[in-house]
Amino acid sequence: MSKGLKKMLFWSLGFPVIITILRIITDHFFDRDIELFSYSAVFLGTVVAGLIFAGPLNYYISKSREG
Repeated sequence: MSKGLKKMLFWSLGFPVIITILRIITDHFFDRDIELFSYSAVFLGTVVAGLIFAGPLNYYISKSREG
């Protein structure tokens, strides 16, 4: 798998999963209601942000540093 594809996969899938898990953990510790609908909205929002902004931006930054 190419280096660029790994970065895109991390920012479009890995990062949103990490953010969603951290949000569930903090809600559990503060005894808040755990609502699946709220977490799915956060997950999908960060997936879109990762696909549109974070993935390509980090890929182009790493490419500009190489050459």
